[in-house]
Amino acid sequence: MTPSSNNRFSSLSIPKIVLAFLLVALLSSGSARTQSQAPTPAAQIDRDITILQTVLKRHPDAELYYRLGDLYSQKGRQTGDITYFNLSGNSLREAIKLQPRLAPAHRHLAFVLYALHDFAGATTAANTAIKLDPNDSYAYGVLGDAQLETGEYAPAARSYGQMIALKADLYSYSRRSGLETMRGDDQTAIADMRHAIADGIAAGEPLEGIAWAQAMLAEDYFRMGKLNDADAQGAASLKTYPNYYRALAILGQVRAARGKLDEAADFYRRAIAVIPLPQYVAALGDVYTEMGRVSDAKQQHDLVEFIARLNKLNQVLYNRVLVDYYADHDVQHQQAVALAVGEYQIRRDIYGEDALAWSLYRDGKADAALPHIIAALRFNTTDARLYFHAGMISAALAHKTEARANLDRAMTINAHFQPILDNVASREYAALGGDPTVQYAAKATSGSR
Repeated sequence: MTPSSNNRFSSLSIPKIVLAFLLVALLSSGSARTQSQAPTPAAQIDRDITILQTVLKRHPDAELYYRLGDLYSQKGRQTGDITYFNLSGNSLREAIKLQPRLAPAHRHLAFVLYALHDFAGATTAANTAIKLDPNDSYAYGVLGDAQLETGEYAPAARSYGQMIALKADLYSYSRRSGLETMRGDDQTAIADMRHAIADGIAAGEPLEGIAWAQAMLAEDYFRMGKLNDADAQGAASLKTYPNYYRALAILGQVRAARGKLDEAADFYRRAIAVIPLPQYVAALGDVYTEMGRVSDAKQQHDLVEFIARLNKLNQVLYNRVLVDYYADHDVQHQQAVALAVGEYQIRRDIYGEDALAWSLYRDGKADAALPHIIAALRFNTTDARLYFHAGMISAALAHKTEARANLDRAMTINAHFQPILDNVASREYAALGGDPTVQYAAKATSGSR
C-alpha cells in the first residue's frame, strides 16, 4: 500500500509557473461546484489526473510526474485494474529521469513493481529509496512486502520492524499483521490489523486504504473459521468504500461457506462487474456448481483461463491462481505443475510451497509433494486449505494417522473452507475412520459461524 496525502499537492515544491497552471485548472474546474456537490474520492482522483496530464504537457516536472504516478497507483488500487499500475510506472520513471534522487518516486516505483509481481525490481527500487532517504518508513514497508512474497520472512520482519519504528500507522501495522498471519500468530495479527484500522480512521487516511485493511481482516477471520467476524468486517469494508471489489468477494466467500449460495453468487457477480479477476470468476463457477447450474459454471470456468492468459502481464500475475484452479478442479495436471515450478523459482513463500505440493499431488506425485507441503505448514499457519492439502497428500501415501490429523485440523479450522472441496475433505476423513459430523457440529455451535 502506498501512502497518499489527503491534501493534494501539499508536499510538492512546485515551480511558480506550474503552480499558476494548477490554480487556474483547479479554480475553473471547481468554480461551479458547491460544497454539497463535492466529488467522490474516485472522481477527485480522476479530476486530479486530468489536471496533471494537462500541466505536464506544457511543463514537464519531476515532482508532478511523481504525483501523477501516485494518483495512477491509487486508481489501480481502487479498481484492481493493472493498466493504472503500468501508467503509474511510466510516470514515475519520467520523474526519476528528470530528478534521479527523488526518493519518493523510487519508493512509489517499488510499490508499482511489487503490484506487477516484479519482486526483484521492487526490492531494488525500495533499497534505492532507502539509500536516498533512510527515514522513509514506507520504503521499508514495500521492501518488506517484496520479501514476504518471496518467502524471506526474517528479512521481512526486520523491514517491517524498521517501518514501525519510524512510523506506526495504518500502513505499518497492517503489513506486520500479514507476516504474523503467515507465521500463525493469529492473536497478534488480529490486534495489529485492528490497530491499523483504528489508526487509519483517526488519521483520516484515504477510504480505500481503510477499506483494504478491513477486507484483509475479514479474510483473516475467514481463514480462522470465524465467519461472523469475517462477515462483519466485510460489511464494514463495503460501508467504508461502497462497491469495493475486495469486500464484495470476501462477503461472497462467507455466504458460500454458510450455504447461502444465491447471495454468494450475487456478491461474486458484483465483484466481477468491478474487475473480472480470475479468482473471483473461478469462485463464482464453483458456487454455480454447488447450485447445480452446470452450464453457468462451465461458462465461468472457461473464462478463468482466458482472463489469466489474456496478455503477457496477466500470465505473470495470475500464474498461482491458475495453479490453484487447475489443481482444485483436477485438470491440466502437467500445466499446473509447470506453472507452479515457475512460480516456485521466484516465490518460495509458504503458499508457493503449497501450490507446488497440491499440483504435484494432482499429477500423481504425492511423494514429491510431501516435502513441499511440510514446508508450507512449517509455521502452523491457520488455514484450512493448507491442512486439507496435507491430509490428501498423506492419504495418497497411506500415512493414515497424519492424513486423519490434518483433515481433522482443516475441518476444525473451517469446515466449509471452499465449495466443491469441503465435501471432499469430509468424505476422505470419513474413509480414514474419522467422524466428520463431529467437526461440523463443533463449528455450528462455536459461535464463529
